[in-house]
Parts: sequence; C-alpha cells; structure tokens
Amino acid sequence: MKKIVVLNGSPHEHGCTAVLSDEVIKGAGNLGVEFKSYYLNGMNIKACQGCRACTEKGRCVQQDDMQEIFDEIAGADGIVFATPVYMWQMSAQLKMVVDRLLPFLRPGYTSSLKQGKKALLAVTQGRPDTSFFRHYFEHVGNNLLFLGFGSYKILLAGGTRQPEDLTIQTELLEEARQMGQWLVE
Repeated sequence: MKKIVVLNGSPHEHGCTAVLSDEVIKGAGNLGVEFKSYYLNGMNIKACQGCRACTEKGRCVQQDDMQEIFDEIAGADGIVFATPVYMWQMSAQLKMVVDRLLPFLRPGYTSSLKQGKKALLAVTQGRPDTSFFRHYFEHVGNNLLFLGFGSYKILLAGGTRQPEDLTIQTELLEEARQMGQWLVE
C-alpha cells in the first residue's frame, strides 16, 4: 500500500494550508493510500543544532517529535510539505523540519531515502500573483532533490487569507486532487 505523509507547517490548524492539504489527500484517497498528517505547530520539534552528529550516526541525536517524522518520511512514497508564505518563504514551523532532514544525507552526498520518493510543496499565500514566490519554492524543491527525493512539484494557491478564499477556487482544488494522484503514481 502506498503512503503519503503531510507536514502542515501552518500555525492555523484548520486554515487555508490545511484545506489545500485535504484536497491533495482527497485526490489520492480513492487509490487505497495510507495517510499520516502532522500539525507541526503542535509538536515538540527543536531547531537543528548544526552538530553534524547525524552524518556519522545516520540519525539526529535530539530526542523530540522529529524522530517519528524521520521514520514516517523514510517509509512514505510521497511527502506533502504544506506551508503558508510568511516573510516571502515557508513558515518557521516547516523550515525547522526541513533543516532537520540532514540525517537522510550520507557522507559523499548520497541519500538514504528510497529512490523515487516524491515531494509536493503545497503553498498558500495571501498575494493573488502566484508567480511572485515561485522562485523560492523551486529552490526548496531543488534542495529536496539534493537530499534524495526523486521529484517534486509545486502547488501554489494565491489570494488565500481565509479558508473560504480557497474553497471557491475550483480549478485549483482540482489541481490539488491531481497532485495527490501524482504522489502515488
């Protein structure tokens, strides 16, 4: 059975980012997929300390909620990195998790991730023009490729200040469901 892990980096548990993530899950839901979602703002996740012990041990030495997330990412076929745009980039909650992904990188810059793992950057933003922050998220996607993800796509939802702003964008919601299918193809 295929598995998708959703990392919701919004501080608003039921906000626009959650609505967008739910649509992605709906897209894969009919395909017999297992889902695991994490609301990062409610978790005990510490910042990377830059000790690089993970490069020797293959595991972060900090004992917090990231330990479970490491296992879930390793076993998943697709990961949804869901975030609102804050200060022209991903939220601090999601950035902390992304910074902690270093244990998947081995000496010699090889990856411990299984080949073909897909990443979706699901992004909500108040600004209607979705091209404005795309460059930043392309950079994030390329970093995920460097870590060993097989491919990534970006789903940008503009003009989303309230969940209702997203639910009326029917074409975007359909695109989100298609991204859910892509994650498990």
